[in-house]
Amino acid sequence: MNKSTGLKRHAVLIYDANGLKNFWEEIIEVHTKQKEVEDSRLTKSALNKLRCEWAQRLEGRTRMLQKSSEKPEGQHTLLSVDSFQQIQKTVT
Repeated sequence: MNKSTGLKRHAVLIYDANGLKNFWEEIIEVHTKQKEVEDSRLTKSALNKLRCEWAQRLEGRTRMLQKSSEKPEGQHTLLSVDSFQQIQKTVT
């Protein structure tokens, strides 16, 4: 062979089935741990509590406005706390 072609042998990594299985099991284990940490973080979050508090405030304000003036039948109202929680459950 001609030296100018620059043929070199590259190292080739060869994995057997057990090695590939172990590799993917480690990846899955890391992903599972990350998912558990994220789920734990979300359950400890105050965001759901804040959403419920704001929904209650909005509902109270809506009631107050409805008492002060009667609305026409075709006009829409704000969501109640129950319907807000149902929407929230479907989103998450």
